[in-house]
Amino acid sequence: MSQTKPLPAALQRWAEQRIGGPVVSVRDASHDWDRSRVWDLEGERGVHHYLKVSPSVKFFTRESRAYRHIVPALGHTRAPHLIDSRAQDLALLLTAVPGAPAKELGLDVAEWRTVHQQAGALCARLHEAGELDRGDRVEAEASLNAAADGAEKYLARAGDRLNQDEQQRIRDHAARLRRVGPVPVGYIHGDNHARNILYTPDAADETDDPDVFVAVIDFERFVSA
Repeated sequence: MSQTKPLPAALQRWAEQRIGGPVVSVRDASHDWDRSRVWDLEGERGVHHYLKVSPSVKFFTRESRAYRHIVPALGHTRAPHLIDSRAQDLALLLTAVPGAPAKELGLDVAEWRTVHQQAGALCARLHEAGELDRGDRVEAEASLNAAADGAEKYLARAGDRLNQDEQQRIRDHAARLRRVGPVPVGYIHGDNHARNILYTPDAADETDDPDVFVAVIDFERFVSA
């Protein structure tokens, strides 16, 4: 079990200034990962916000940019809204959205089907959220070669878990990536796992939109591809 991570006092004061009132309780909401630092802040009127400290400048830049320019296309109940960011601390202050992480809910097959259908629809909105700028397009067009370049790294990690035939099959697929040629490009979530998908079994209890069952969070790996 990971140790509870305390919220720095300076960040709590900054958050209180931005939300316009005192924080009455703080809960460590970090993932079970040593570099994850997220806190659930409850205000005096029971309103919750999340304060996240990114693990690196790269992740902070990606996520703050995503929240400012792309994520609003998903709708206000489908993803958090960025209230403010604090670059010197790699901190983002976010609104809360309905639901709990799908991986923690013991969902049945039908519920998982709903989760994946709606999460897929949200990812499709990201893909279509806007034209890539020049820098994003260059990154996206290089992504297939980057994936091919990464094959040897992951083969080294796998070690003797893969036999020679399996290793060669992966190398063959990596080589094919270099020959694919131009493909459609767009924005992707980058970490679309069940821990980052929030599910509300009875959406009408938490939002005025009865069709909202699924929201997505955590855009630090948001990229163009």
